[in-house]
Amino acid sequence: MTSSSSTPAGVQVIVQAADGRVLLQLRDDKPEIPYPNTWCIPGGMREDGESPLDCAVRELEEEMGLRVPPSRLRLVEARTRSYGHETTYAVELDVDPATIDLTEGQAVALFTAVEIAGMSLGYEDDDVLAAFFARG
Repeated sequence: MTSSSSTPAGVQVIVQAADGRVLLQLRDDKPEIPYPNTWCIPGGMREDGESPLDCAVRELEEEMGLRVPPSRLRLVEARTRSYGHETTYAVELDVDPATIDLTEGQAVALFTAVEIAGMSLGYEDDDVLAAFFARG
């Protein structure tokens, strides 16, 4: 989705397990996509007329087969980044990456805050997760 200023609008969902680890998605290794072969927070672009919350629910189900009621998602932040406007949600969800029905990307895995701090993520997700973990 784009606004009247043609700014791309997307969402991302920080899926956090009860033990504090966060689910990341390894993007496809295709040179035509942004951040190929890079770990990122799951998410995607909004469709025309779609709310950020509806987009978050749709992306989790479409890309990973995760059905999460909108009431479980909590807003973390909404801000303009270098690539467009991003709305970030979080949900606590115990999920086994081996059981995820991945339809986009190469893999998913759970990572600790320490592991993530040593990674180079796509879409400014390093900063998003550093702030998320700092909030506790």
